[in-house]
Amino acid sequence: MNEKPAQELLPPVGIGPESISGWFDWLTDPLPRRFMLPATGLLIMGLDWLLFSEEAATLLIAVPFTSTFGFLAGSIGTYYLQTRHGLDPKPLAMVKSLLAGFLVAIPFPLAGTLAGAWIVATSGLAGLRSRLIKDRLWGRKHA
Repeated sequence: MNEKPAQELLPPVGIGPESISGWFDWLTDPLPRRFMLPATGLLIMGLDWLLFSEEAATLLIAVPFTSTFGFLAGSIGTYYLQTRHGLDPKPLAMVKSLLAGFLVAIPFPLAGTLAGAWIVATSGLAGLRSRLIKDRLWGRKHA
C-alpha cells in the first residue's frame, strides 16, 4: 500500500525565526505536507477580520462591496503567495485561491469557527504564539 504521509501542521522544532528577517522567511517558506503558507493564513484571517468585524455598524449595507472585495483580495493574494513563495503549481494555487476568496467573502468573521480553526491549523499559524514566546522576539535586540 502506498500510504500518503500525514499533513504537517507545525515545522520541526529546530526550524524557526531567529530575527525579524527570519520571520519573513518563516511566513513564506513552504514546508512539505503543509496545505498553505503561514502568510496565506494571515492574509485570509486578516482580510476577514478587517472586512467583516465591523459589518454590523453599516447594517449590512456594505456586504456586497466587502464580499466582492474580500473575494478578489483573498483570491489574488493567496494565488500570489502560493505560486511565488509556496511554489505550488498554478492549478493547485488556483484551487487554494478560490477557496480562500470564498472563505474571505463569507459575510461573518471566521475567527472562532471551524473554518477559522482549519485555516490556522493548515497554515502553521497554530504554532505562532509558542514561537513568539520561545524566541522572545519582543525582548531581543536586532541589528
